[in-house]
Amino acid sequence: MRTYLILEELVKSEDYLSIAFLMNKLNVSKRTVQNELSYLKKEGKKNGYEILNTYGKGYSLEIINVQDLNHFLKELGNNESTNEQGQLIYDELSILLSTNNGEYTSTSELADMLGISNTSLYSKMDTISEYLNSYHLVLDRKSHYGIRITGHPKNIRKLMIDMYMHDDNRFKQLVDSRVGNYDEYERLVQDCINKNTLRIDYYEFQVIMCWLRVIVFYKLFFDRKAITEPISDEIKDNLIDFSKFGEVLLKLQHNFQFILSVNEVYEFYHLVEHSTQKDKVDTDIDRTLLTSELMTFFKQIDIENNTDYSSDKFFLDNLVTHLEFLIARLDEKIAYKNPLLLELCIKYSMIFDIVLKLSTFLKDKFGYETSNDELGLIAVHFLNHSETEKRSKINQYERVAIVCTTDGGISNLVKTRIKTIFPSSEVKAFPFWQYSELESFHPNIIFSSIPLKNNQESPVIYIKELISDKELQNIKQMLFLNSSDNLQNKYSEKSTAYIDLIKQDLFEVSSVKKYDTLIDQMSLKMIDRGYAYKNFDKDVALRERYMSTIYKNGIAIPHPIEMDGKKSAISLYIVKPKLVENNKDVKLVFMICLTKKDFYYYRAISNGIYQLMQNEQKIKEIYTKANINVTRNILREVERNEY
Repeated sequence: MRTYLILEELVKSEDYLSIAFLMNKLNVSKRTVQNELSYLKKEGKKNGYEILNTYGKGYSLEIINVQDLNHFLKELGNNESTNEQGQLIYDELSILLSTNNGEYTSTSELADMLGISNTSLYSKMDTISEYLNSYHLVLDRKSHYGIRITGHPKNIRKLMIDMYMHDDNRFKQLVDSRVGNYDEYERLVQDCINKNTLRIDYYEFQVIMCWLRVIVFYKLFFDRKAITEPISDEIKDNLIDFSKFGEVLLKLQHNFQFILSVNEVYEFYHLVEHSTQKDKVDTDIDRTLLTSELMTFFKQIDIENNTDYSSDKFFLDNLVTHLEFLIARLDEKIAYKNPLLLELCIKYSMIFDIVLKLSTFLKDKFGYETSNDELGLIAVHFLNHSETEKRSKINQYERVAIVCTTDGGISNLVKTRIKTIFPSSEVKAFPFWQYSELESFHPNIIFSSIPLKNNQESPVIYIKELISDKELQNIKQMLFLNSSDNLQNKYSEKSTAYIDLIKQDLFEVSSVKKYDTLIDQMSLKMIDRGYAYKNFDKDVALRERYMSTIYKNGIAIPHPIEMDGKKSAISLYIVKPKLVENNKDVKLVFMICLTKKDFYYYRAISNGIYQLMQNEQKIKEIYTKANINVTRNILREVERNEY
């Protein structure tokens, strides 16, 4: 499917496409894109096109024969055959890496293991060979012997690591079955990280543990006849402290009865070094210039979004430092993975949209393209700013009053619960008859379980006397999103109100087969029904080009790059049969359009849909019944069960 999508993008585009654009479009690594492009180049001339690569610009497509090209696209568009071909290639590589100790495997034996004919096997050889070339490895084919993978041991281990990390496949299963449980080594590595005060993210930790598994498999089962390699010049030129993880490597060698070469030890420490976040940065970027440009960027963002990033010095200083490290990593071609990326994208989508604008700014001003994983790490700084802003808003309420129906136990209970929101404030409860005492207290905000007849200068929030956890959450959200000027007489129980934004005239069961066509139809309907502004469809498509909003378990949440609707609404299309985009199922598509004044709904919307995303049974029920009232009831049920 990836091959089809890349070629389709090249056909549609009137301009050059960069590798970074295709990486973000497909949500895959640079190596994967390069492998797909390599295959497409090879297949080009016989299928009516030629792919051109212009240095500094990217890739473009020259059409030689339209009919041949369309025929080839149609073949590639067959999702099942494409996915099966990809899986078949991974299976073949798994077998070659895990049988005969790195020696030849006969083609008939390999075909039997894969359950395919010799002819089908031969048809995949060129693709596999191209893939191995990207690792500087060779698919060695020899008559009467068979095939095997040859090349530098380090490159073979790199392939093994990538294969192991590629979800669940037969190579990973085989490695785990042969090397056994690794809990002991995980604890040892964690102790070494702690003792040496290293900063290593969880994904990088997983890669390190993967290397420790792969090296055992390589030494014992792949290349037992390996001769000792001469010590590389790179090691001679760099004095390395081999003591930091010495306990781990010694225990591994003792338990599995093999000896690591100096080159292999260096390979491990080189991996650890590149997995460790540095405390000092070495980059040519001028910090003063970067700070100045960021200030200009955030002043404009603040005007557009009613935010306050430009005045938060702590946020700016930390972001500049992070960007310095990021740029240094990009210069060294080091990339970090972010396991929280999915949750950040969904639950904090509006913040992520601003981060996407920042990525465009970095590219335009400094020429750096940033991966989605790195953008997720940047988003954390924005979340920290939001938390600081929340604390500031809470701290403005120095005196908090509670009006109850009685005095005593219940009022104390309400006071104790409200105090959790305002830990630094003076919180005082009053029975309803103590009006004069209430006025003398001069509260900054009042919570009341009864209607207040006298006009109050302070904002009033009405609550139930036995206030629930849910109400407390709603109160926090309301205080964070509103100034005291527009809190007057707001009620707290509003968390599920967003569900009513799912409109009957925007609810549809669709059989559209392409995702971009689907969201275009949904956008245009929102414009036609008077919910969205004129260019809403273009802004939704723009947001999608930055980063896909197709998430987990068949749910997508498309929205414009900036919220500015005429009327707030949620459109829901149920896609039958499901469509597949970038190897992800699409079944339920929630398109969001909010006015600026209703922006506060967004947090509840994203949180509600995120909770739904974790419940496959409820998703199935919505999908099967395809009824708007059923959908609303399920969302309310999911919301109730969260607390």
